[in-house]
Amino acid sequence: ITHPKFLEAVLRWIRTENSDSEIFVVESDATRTLADLYIKWFGYLKVLEKYGAKWINLTNAPKKRKNFEKLKIFKTFDVPEVFFDAFFITLPKLKTNILSDITCCLKNQYGCLPIVNKDIYHGVLSQAIAELNVIFRPSLCIADGIIAMGGAQGPAFGVPIPARIIIGGRDPVAVDAFAAKYIGFNPRKVKHIKASAKLGVGSLNYK
Repeated sequence: ITHPKFLEAVLRWIRTENSDSEIFVVESDATRTLADLYIKWFGYLKVLEKYGAKWINLTNAPKKRKNFEKLKIFKTFDVPEVFFDAFFITLPKLKTNILSDITCCLKNQYGCLPIVNKDIYHGVLSQAIAELNVIFRPSLCIADGIIAMGGAQGPAFGVPIPARIIIGGRDPVAVDAFAAKYIGFNPRKVKHIKASAKLGVGSLNYK
Protein backbone atom coordinates (compact mmCIF):
# COMPACT_ATOMS: atom_id res chain seq x y z
CA ILE A 1 0.00 0.00 0.00
CA THR A 2 1.02 3.62 -0.34
CA HIS A 3 2.93 4.38 2.85
CA PRO A 4 1.27 6.79 5.32
CA LYS A 5 4.51 8.82 5.38
CA PHE A 6 4.27 9.20 1.62
CA LEU A 7 0.71 10.50 1.94
CA GLU A 8 1.86 12.81 4.73
CA ALA A 9 4.60 14.29 2.55
CA VAL A 10 2.09 15.04 -0.22
CA LEU A 11 -0.41 16.60 2.19
CA ARG A 12 2.35 18.74 3.73
CA TRP A 13 3.35 19.90 0.24
CA ILE A 14 -0.25 20.82 -0.64
CA ARG A 15 -0.68 22.75 2.61
CA THR A 16 2.62 24.59 2.00
CA GLU A 17 1.61 25.57 -1.54
CA ASN A 18 -2.01 26.40 -0.74
CA SER A 19 -2.93 26.48 2.93
CA ASP A 20 -6.64 27.00 2.20
CA SER A 21 -7.10 23.93 -0.01
CA GLU A 22 -10.00 21.65 0.82
CA ILE A 23 -8.39 18.22 0.72
CA PHE A 24 -10.16 14.87 0.48
CA VAL A 25 -8.46 11.50 0.75
CA VAL A 26 -10.55 8.79 -0.88
CA GLU A 27 -10.76 5.02 -1.24
CA SER A 28 -13.58 2.53 -1.74
CA ASP A 29 -14.59 -0.79 -0.26
CA ALA A 30 -13.55 -3.97 -2.04
CA THR A 31 -14.30 -7.66 -1.71
CA ARG A 32 -11.55 -8.18 0.88
CA THR A 33 -11.08 -4.63 2.16
CA LEU A 34 -13.37 -2.32 4.11
CA ALA A 35 -11.88 1.11 3.53
CA ASP A 36 -13.09 2.61 6.83
CA LEU A 37 -11.14 -0.04 8.73
CA TYR A 38 -8.18 0.07 6.36
CA ILE A 39 -7.38 3.73 7.07
CA LYS A 40 -7.42 3.07 10.83
CA TRP A 41 -5.27 -0.07 10.70
CA PHE A 42 -2.50 1.53 8.65
CA GLY A 43 -2.33 4.90 10.41
CA TYR A 44 -3.88 7.13 7.76
CA LEU A 45 -6.41 8.80 10.06
CA LYS A 46 -3.74 10.47 12.18
CA VAL A 47 -2.11 11.85 9.03
CA LEU A 48 -5.43 13.23 7.77
CA GLU A 49 -6.14 14.91 11.11
CA LYS A 50 -2.66 16.49 11.21
CA TYR A 51 -3.18 18.23 7.86
CA GLY A 52 -6.90 18.92 8.04
CA ALA A 53 -7.81 16.51 5.24
CA LYS A 54 -11.22 14.85 5.08
CA TRP A 55 -11.78 11.12 4.58
CA ILE A 56 -14.36 9.88 2.07
CA ASN A 57 -15.32 6.26 1.44
CA LEU A 58 -16.41 6.41 -2.20
CA THR A 59 -18.68 3.39 -1.79
CA ASN A 60 -21.04 5.43 0.41
CA ALA A 61 -20.38 8.91 -1.00
CA PRO A 62 -23.05 11.00 -2.79
CA LYS A 63 -23.00 10.36 -6.55
CA LYS A 64 -24.44 11.66 -9.79
CA ARG A 65 -25.13 9.50 -12.82
CA LYS A 66 -23.24 10.47 -15.96
CA ASN A 67 -23.30 9.05 -19.46
CA PHE A 68 -20.14 7.93 -21.27
CA GLU A 69 -21.48 6.81 -24.62
CA LYS A 70 -18.06 6.09 -26.16
CA LEU A 71 -17.18 3.55 -23.47
CA LYS A 72 -18.02 -0.15 -23.73
CA ILE A 73 -18.32 -1.24 -20.10
CA PHE A 74 -19.22 1.92 -18.17
CA LYS A 75 -21.65 3.66 -20.54
CA THR A 76 -23.48 5.02 -17.50
CA PHE A 77 -21.63 5.55 -14.25
CA ASP A 78 -22.48 6.92 -10.81
CA VAL A 79 -19.58 9.35 -10.30
CA PRO A 80 -18.86 10.39 -6.70
CA GLU A 81 -19.51 14.13 -6.43
CA VAL A 82 -16.17 14.77 -4.73
CA PHE A 83 -14.49 14.42 -8.15
CA PHE A 84 -16.45 17.24 -9.76
CA ASP A 85 -14.19 20.28 -10.33
CA ALA A 86 -11.43 18.62 -8.30
CA PHE A 87 -7.69 18.55 -8.85
CA PHE A 88 -7.20 14.79 -8.54
CA ILE A 89 -3.84 13.45 -7.36
CA THR A 90 -3.40 9.67 -7.53
CA LEU A 91 -0.87 8.11 -5.13
CA PRO A 92 -0.22 4.48 -6.09
CA LYS A 93 2.34 2.03 -4.77
CA LEU A 94 4.55 0.60 -7.53
CA LYS A 95 4.10 -3.18 -7.63
CA THR A 96 3.49 -6.23 -9.76
CA ASN A 97 0.05 -7.76 -10.12
CA ILE A 98 -0.84 -11.30 -11.11
CA LEU A 99 -3.83 -10.08 -13.16
CA SER A 100 -2.52 -6.87 -14.73
CA ASP A 101 1.30 -7.35 -14.74
CA ILE A 102 1.87 -4.08 -12.92
CA THR A 103 -0.09 -1.82 -10.60
CA CYS A 104 0.74 1.86 -10.74
CA CYS A 105 -1.19 5.01 -11.65
CA LEU A 106 -3.76 3.57 -14.07
CA LYS A 107 -4.67 0.55 -11.97
CA ASN A 108 -5.00 2.80 -8.91
CA GLN A 109 -8.24 4.24 -10.36
CA TYR A 110 -9.79 0.77 -10.05
CA GLY A 111 -10.04 1.76 -6.40
CA CYS A 112 -12.32 4.62 -7.43
CA LEU A 113 -14.91 2.11 -8.62
CA PRO A 114 -17.47 2.61 -5.83
CA ILE A 115 -18.72 -0.96 -5.54
CA VAL A 116 -17.69 -3.77 -3.19
CA ASN A 117 -17.68 -6.64 -5.68
CA LYS A 118 -14.97 -5.39 -8.01
CA ASP A 119 -14.16 -8.98 -9.01
CA ILE A 120 -17.00 -8.94 -11.55
CA TYR A 121 -14.79 -6.92 -13.92
CA HIS A 122 -11.70 -9.13 -13.66
CA GLY A 123 -12.62 -10.87 -16.92
CA VAL A 124 -12.37 -7.53 -18.74
CA LEU A 125 -9.87 -5.92 -16.40
CA SER A 126 -7.67 -4.11 -18.93
CA GLN A 127 -10.62 -2.42 -20.63
CA ALA A 128 -12.22 -1.62 -17.28
CA ILE A 129 -9.03 0.07 -16.02
CA ALA A 130 -8.75 2.09 -19.22
CA GLU A 131 -12.37 3.24 -19.06
CA LEU A 132 -12.13 4.14 -15.38
CA ASN A 133 -9.24 6.42 -16.29
CA VAL A 134 -11.48 8.20 -18.79
CA ILE A 135 -13.94 8.78 -15.94
CA PHE A 136 -11.34 9.45 -13.22
CA ARG A 137 -8.36 10.85 -15.12
CA PRO A 138 -5.76 12.08 -12.61
CA SER A 139 -4.50 15.65 -12.78
CA LEU A 140 -1.21 14.53 -11.22
CA CYS A 141 0.37 11.13 -10.58
CA ILE A 142 2.95 10.50 -7.84
CA ALA A 143 3.96 6.84 -7.54
CA ASP A 144 5.55 5.48 -4.38
CA GLY A 145 8.35 3.16 -5.47
CA ILE A 146 10.58 3.72 -2.44
CA ILE A 147 9.86 0.15 -1.39
CA ALA A 148 8.15 -1.45 -4.39
CA MET A 149 6.84 -4.98 -4.76
CA GLY A 150 7.85 -7.61 -7.31
CA GLY A 151 7.39 -11.27 -8.06
CA ALA A 152 4.76 -13.32 -9.85
CA GLN A 153 2.37 -13.42 -6.87
CA GLY A 154 1.89 -9.68 -6.37
CA PRO A 155 0.15 -7.77 -4.98
CA ALA A 156 -0.94 -10.10 -2.17
CA PHE A 157 2.16 -12.30 -1.92
CA GLY A 158 4.85 -10.31 -3.70
CA VAL A 159 8.41 -9.61 -2.63
CA PRO A 160 9.40 -6.19 -1.20
CA ILE A 161 12.01 -4.51 -3.42
CA PRO A 162 13.90 -1.35 -2.36
CA ALA A 163 13.51 0.36 -5.75
CA ARG A 164 14.17 3.77 -4.13
CA ILE A 165 12.25 5.74 -6.73
CA ILE A 166 9.40 8.24 -6.88
CA ILE A 167 7.78 8.63 -10.30
CA GLY A 168 5.73 11.72 -11.04
CA GLY A 169 3.91 13.15 -14.02
CA ARG A 170 0.67 14.59 -15.35
CA ASP A 171 0.06 11.79 -17.85
CA PRO A 172 -0.88 8.48 -16.15
CA VAL A 173 -0.15 6.45 -19.30
CA ALA A 174 3.34 7.92 -19.63
CA VAL A 175 4.04 7.44 -15.93
CA ASP A 176 2.95 3.81 -16.12
CA ALA A 177 4.93 3.23 -19.32
CA PHE A 178 8.06 4.39 -17.53
CA ALA A 179 7.17 2.43 -14.38
CA ALA A 180 6.59 -0.77 -16.37
CA LYS A 181 9.92 -0.46 -18.15
CA TYR A 182 11.71 0.38 -14.90
CA ILE A 183 10.62 -2.90 -13.30
CA GLY A 184 11.26 -5.02 -16.38
CA PHE A 185 8.10 -5.03 -18.49
CA ASN A 186 7.53 -3.91 -22.07
CA PRO A 187 4.84 -1.25 -21.56
CA ARG A 188 3.42 -1.89 -25.05
CA LYS A 189 2.60 -5.45 -23.93
CA VAL A 190 0.86 -4.43 -20.70
CA LYS A 191 -2.76 -4.58 -21.81
CA HIS A 192 -4.29 -1.88 -19.63
CA ILE A 193 -1.55 0.62 -20.48
CA LYS A 194 -2.08 -0.04 -24.18
CA ALA A 195 -5.89 0.14 -23.81
CA SER A 196 -5.66 3.43 -21.91
CA ALA A 197 -3.50 4.98 -24.63
CA LYS A 198 -5.99 3.79 -27.24
CA LEU A 199 -8.84 5.53 -25.38
CA GLY A 200 -6.87 8.78 -25.34
CA VAL A 201 -6.10 8.83 -21.62
CA GLY A 202 -2.47 9.61 -22.38
CA SER A 203 0.65 8.72 -24.34
CA LEU A 204 3.07 5.80 -24.11
CA ASN A 205 5.90 8.25 -24.80
CA TYR A 206 7.68 9.95 -21.94
CA LYS A 207 10.82 11.94 -21.27
